[in-house]
Amino acid sequence: MAEEGDTDATAPCDRCEEPIPVDATRCPICGYQPAGYRPQLLRIGEYVFGAVIVVSVLIFVGGVAGIAPGLPADVLSQAAIITPYTAGISGFFLYYLHNKRQATPTDSDIFD
Repeated sequence: MAEEGDTDATAPCDRCEEPIPVDATRCPICGYQPAGYRPQLLRIGEYVFGAVIVVSVLIFVGGVAGIAPGLPADVLSQAAIITPYTAGISGFFLYYLHNKRQATPTDSDIFD
């Protein structure tokens, strides 16, 4: 594998196996573009899942601390039970979308 500082570094394309620059977003030989999704939509998805994580943590902390502005304490503490799961699942999808948006043709097909 080539070093990161090397500007002439090449690696095989995941689709056609021809050597291409490692920083290419599309294979110049076969046209393969692994992040075949709209990067703007992936970024919006990252923001949504990030917001779900923040809200989940706030609900969890509020439920554990018993802070419930305008809500009965039971409602928030019951909702706090599922928030670690929602935060974990959202974290996975945030990680997946971020890596999908950063994918290049020389990356492996782990996410496909």
